[in-house]
Amino acid sequence: MTHSQPVPSARQPADAAPAVAVEGLTLRAGQRTIFEDVTFEVPAGALAVLTGASGTGKSPLALAIAGRLAPTAGRATVLGLDLPRHAGAVRRRVGVTGNATVTPLDETLTVKHHVAEALQLAGPWWRRSASAARVDRTITAANDLLGVLEGVFEDANGDAVTPLVRARLHRSQLVRDAAPASRFALGLVLALASDPDLLVVDDVDQLRTVHERRAAWAALLTLGRTGGHGKPLTVVATCQDRRELDDVLDSGHHLGALPLRPVTTHTLGAFPSPAPEIR
Repeated sequence: MTHSQPVPSARQPADAAPAVAVEGLTLRAGQRTIFEDVTFEVPAGALAVLTGASGTGKSPLALAIAGRLAPTAGRATVLGLDLPRHAGAVRRRVGVTGNATVTPLDETLTVKHHVAEALQLAGPWWRRSASAARVDRTITAANDLLGVLEGVFEDANGDAVTPLVRARLHRSQLVRDAAPASRFALGLVLALASDPDLLVVDDVDQLRTVHERRAAWAALLTLGRTGGHGKPLTVVATCQDRRELDDVLDSGHHLGALPLRPVTTHTLGAFPSPAPEIR
């Protein structure tokens, strides 16, 4: 079961169709239940937080929304497309990051080579999608995302109190040597490279420190689309504990000066969670 709690943060049109609508959604693997009878909606342009203890099925639910797992019962509509019938079309319009099974970062490559490989794989097979200029723009975008947050977390003297936001990606460094915040930003930028309408961010808790997680939530609250389509970007993120998100929403830093997306929270109950097949 899920319990949903809206957190007002911005105004949405009353008649806007939800980006995600699930009703009675259930996923089982053999005799084991991964999640069951999940019902909620995500307004277009919102940040939906799927939270719950380990083993409650947060990641499988997020991947089901992304069209990567087929539910065994219930109904789901994502971006106006019914699942699992239109899972392929959903996958083309949903970016995924943070899940090492679906979108792993290759730690043996340099940042430049990893970005080039990821861009090429994400693009159409008939067109070269990883020019040197685009690789440079992608790395710069990740660093710019970190830079935007530098002025958000400051102490009384105006000094940054979140060391991670000063981290920068260097083109020649190995991915494994990049700071956790830089790797997170890189994953976000690569997931946004195809200009998706919905972004799934799995396991924000994998970031090591409170400061890192606060900056991650700040990024998810403020991210915009990379293209010029005018449609809102909807974000679905998973975590066990959303207290750092609450810190960001309630603290006295300067994030309030930025346009924030509305937030909804959906709490999952406990079920044993095996690892189903991911497409």
